Amino acid sequence: MKQLTYLCILFLLSCGKDEDTLPLITNELLGKWQLEATKISPGDIVENWTTVMNGPIFEFKSNGSYTHNEKACGGIVNGIYSTNESVLTLRYHCENNAIETNFNMSFSEGRLILSNVGCIEECSYKYRKME
Repeated sequence: MKQLTYLCILFLLSCGKDEDTLPLITNELLGKWQLEATKISPGDIVENWTTVMNGPIFEFKSNGSYTHNEKACGGIVNGIYSTNESVLTLRYHCENNAIETNFNMSFSEGRLILSNVGCIEECSYKYRKME
């Protein structure tokens, strides 16, 4: 009987509400982001952001697709994206070639900061959320 009591207490303590134990899933990347500034190094140290007027827009959708209106490959880019920790991978087709680009991704003061993976010098892009 004593063991049954301990078992019941253990069972009751292990029970909890699902919303208390399941992680809250949020994805800061979803939505529209417009390029507002760049840090591109021509071989020197770049400390300040250069403002971009009417920069191109990324739209990241919850189904894993994205659009980018920079008109690469002769038109608006439609592709798929994935994230792995702090790396954003973009995949799309251009003139029958599969293209994959990887960016280091971070968020700072409500801004999305992307920098090319493998870029030796400064090559960063700052986006502001539109919606």
